Amino acid sequence: MYRTAMAALVAAVFVSQARAEEGLLPAANPALQTWPALSAAKTAPKPTKMSTPAPQAEGKSPRRAFLLSAIFPGAGEFYAGAPKRAIGFAAVEVLALGAYFTWKGKGDDIEQEFRAVANADWDPVAYLEWRTSTRASRFSSITHALPCSSFVAEGGALPGSLKDCSGRETQQYYELIGKYNQFIAGWEDVVRTDSNSPVQPTDIDSVESFSSQKRFAYEIQRDDSNKNLKRASNVLGLILVNHALSAIDAARAARMRNGDHAEAVEERVRLSLVLPPERQRPTMLMAYKPFY
Repeated sequence: MYRTAMAALVAAVFVSQARAEEGLLPAANPALQTWPALSAAKTAPKPTKMSTPAPQAEGKSPRRAFLLSAIFPGAGEFYAGAPKRAIGFAAVEVLALGAYFTWKGKGDDIEQEFRAVANADWDPVAYLEWRTSTRASRFSSITHALPCSSFVAEGGALPGSLKDCSGRETQQYYELIGKYNQFIAGWEDVVRTDSNSPVQPTDIDSVESFSSQKRFAYEIQRDDSNKNLKRASNVLGLILVNHALSAIDAARAARMRNGDHAEAVEERVRLSLVLPPERQRPTMLMAYKPFY
């Protein structure tokens, strides 16, 4: 009797659990679920601790770095995280720009001065009259035509009469009248070298016998202007080179920041060690040293 009652009780417990899982009966007494809960807790996998990746440096665009330094040297290096090189390129740019504007401004100022002297002291009409005279035919130094001659032949006031002449011809006009001996007849202070007496332009037949102090002073001014303008032109070339070098360096600095430098260096080193099979030793050694 006792065994029959215990068997019936065990059967009832299993039946009630099965129906509770199927939703037919309410959940069994929590006290009866103690052992299964403990078992489930022991068999459940333990939660793993999530590891957060380390923050990586922000990638820099080599193209943007190139364009920034092409506009202003050093800007691309600063963007790529190379401030020391940025300061170097920027310092060269500032110094070069200062030298350029200084020499360019000085050259332009002197040019305006010697052009004003030419407008006041050199007479193109007097020169053209001498050029068509018989004495000019015996002058051995005639090698150039007068630029803008069709504009100044009427005797208009200078520089107004040159306003319709092209810029290149105008520049040649002011250069040639002081540079070549054949134009001495147009200077108003021409004198004989032996007696220092003034002469008319049509009396000039050789440069050795005549001179002009205003022409000498004019040539000195023109040379000073050309020297300063040439220096400015050379510095302008340096500025362009600085832009190009800074742009290339900025793109390289951006690639280095993005982690491409090691591969590029390895490739360069590997290529530098490749030799033709017929040669036993290199005839020239090329080294690559990056700037950091």
